[in-house]
Amino acid sequence: MRYRSFGKTGIEVSEIGFGCARLGGVFGESATRQASIRVLQGALDRGITFFDTADMYTQGESETLLGLAFRRQRDKVVIASKGGYCLPAQRQLIQRVKPLIKPLVRYLGIRREHLPSGAAGALSQNFTPKYLAERVEASLRRLKTDYLDLYQLHSPPPDAVDSERCIETLEQLKRAGKIRHYGIAADTVDDAREFLRYPTIASLQVPFGLLDQAALGEFLALAEARGIAVIGRGCFAAGLLKAEYTEAQLRELTPKWPQIMALRQIAERRGRSVLELALQFSLHTRAVAVTLLGMRTPAHLADNLQHFAAAALSDEEYRELAAPEATA
Repeated sequence: MRYRSFGKTGIEVSEIGFGCARLGGVFGESATRQASIRVLQGALDRGITFFDTADMYTQGESETLLGLAFRRQRDKVVIASKGGYCLPAQRQLIQRVKPLIKPLVRYLGIRREHLPSGAAGALSQNFTPKYLAERVEASLRRLKTDYLDLYQLHSPPPDAVDSERCIETLEQLKRAGKIRHYGIAADTVDDAREFLRYPTIASLQVPFGLLDQAALGEFLALAEARGIAVIGRGCFAAGLLKAEYTEAQLRELTPKWPQIMALRQIAERRGRSVLELALQFSLHTRAVAVTLLGMRTPAHLADNLQHFAAAALSDEEYRELAAPEATA
């Protein structure tokens, strides 16, 4: 594993981070708590030190699993969590009955797409000082720690950061020792660009990858100049870059299907997989401090480490993969 400086914080983080959004979920490849804990500990054993979660991920189970996995190795990991979303009543109910329904979901083979639209309830947001302070305390309890290395506002509209005194609240939490640093997980690069005006934030999390190169150029240069660490997410485009999809399926799933087909041609010509190219493209972008990869199983971890270990992109490969508007 290789490591990079995390902006101006003085922290070093692994070049790839463990994205914990689906860890402990009800659907898909459900696993026991012990199996999930082994995957987390296996990631640390292989040198991954950055773990990104949120209080809403899998109704809090993601944070709980991190707490169980690293309660005796807290000083060896960098834990980044997020807050600002409010769980609707349906998801709060799932949180309470999850131990009962997970075996049933596995037995019946129920998948997320089988649920009716709206079954999970509509999410709302709250960035008031009182709510954020409460959510930090709840995250600390689940994570079995007395501090967070990084606390991020979760997808706030740019005006919410101003109107709800978010920065002042985060400064108070930092002075109290509850959080070491704070940042913002932005939905878009345009939003993240608005947040650059806050000099005290440590990081900005943005979409970044072969299919989403909006961060290249001005944004990354400004963030780097100001010592703000950039966390890249969506490297594999939510799975759309996987080889399992046919062209017909991609046409149904995304308007970016022509780009994906073009990437497959480049990968074939270069003797690489598209996923390998995608990760190496993110790693080649030095202004990105850490690239998040979603993981849940030992197979996910092994595959991601294999893509990481592949040969770095040559400058020629990088220029071919970069969007024309990013390199103009």
